[in-house]
Amino acid sequence: MQSSKRYGSKVQLNHLKNGDITYYIVYKIAGKTQYKKVGRKSEGITEKKAIELRNQILSEQRHGIDLSQKSFKHLTFDKLAETYFVSNEAHNKSNKMYQQMYQNHIQPSFGDVTIAKLDDSLIYELQALKKADGKSASTINIIIKLIKRIIGFGIAKGIISYSPFRNIKLFRVNNTRLRYLSTSEIEKLNEAVQNNKVLKLFVKIALGTGARANSILSIQKKDINLETRTITLKDFKRNDTYLGYLDEDTFEMLEEHIKNFGANSFVVSEDGAATKYQRIYLDLTKIFNKFNSELAKDDRANRVVIHTLRHTFASHLAIAGVSIQEIQKLMNHKDIKQTLKYAKLMPDSGREFAQNLYKDSFNGN
Repeated sequence: MQSSKRYGSKVQLNHLKNGDITYYIVYKIAGKTQYKKVGRKSEGITEKKAIELRNQILSEQRHGIDLSQKSFKHLTFDKLAETYFVSNEAHNKSNKMYQQMYQNHIQPSFGDVTIAKLDDSLIYELQALKKADGKSASTINIIIKLIKRIIGFGIAKGIISYSPFRNIKLFRVNNTRLRYLSTSEIEKLNEAVQNNKVLKLFVKIALGTGARANSILSIQKKDINLETRTITLKDFKRNDTYLGYLDEDTFEMLEEHIKNFGANSFVVSEDGAATKYQRIYLDLTKIFNKFNSELAKDDRANRVVIHTLRHTFASHLAIAGVSIQEIQKLMNHKDIKQTLKYAKLMPDSGREFAQNLYKDSFNGN
């Protein structure tokens, strides 16, 4: 066998006669050297995947995870969660946020309970407790889903052999957001961002294309076609691209803004460097709070958020009489059912027919 050039003796390569490569990892447990076969190159295994598995095994050893049935009876949910977060540290951008959620909401309820003693009743108690604390149904569901992910991780890694939970039920949540900005509200928003170049660009593109926030922030100069006056937008939800269009004034503002940028420069920025979503979120939330001042905190349907700009684009297209098929195309909806919710805003939605249905019958009576 041959040691890896990149990882040294930690990863061993066995070159087979048929040109394939078998990867092994080498590590020590209790002073004894262990050799573990990871798999072959033809199976999708690489040196990088091999070293990741090695690091995970050593991490589990450092945190006291013993895969024997004996230790399973003594394994606490805390210990399993700790291993889960360590494993996700390099792969999940939201890992720290979920760790904080675990510490605040899950750990106090059953962090020190062994896996073998967990059951559905503890989940229901946690749901009731968080509801009493004033947490929204959607927030409680996120907490419960984190518990399910930790358990799923334990099963996938062979740390536990089954889920102690049998019938976890999530709260039913209506996440439908149909709130859109009126023309007067759009004017107020434009005034509020007038002196902030980055926010102004973001809002203009959002209202002009209906693109999601991550799509807008990923637009680079090379995505702008000055001849056809179009923008190639990345749809991260569908993993494809589609075209967006802007009015003349906005496009000219955009053209002037990027004239000294390089091809890979990010458009919604001060100088071409990528703008973080958190910056946009915090600045716009301060503005949107004025629109939401009279709403209850849990009134998700009517609350103005960044995604409201996307609904505003589609809603005003419908009000203007644009066909559902065209709106579907401009929104890059995969299923027209996603677009049909805007149909009731269209001028031919039936309102005129309903208002004039008995006009002649009631005349003179």
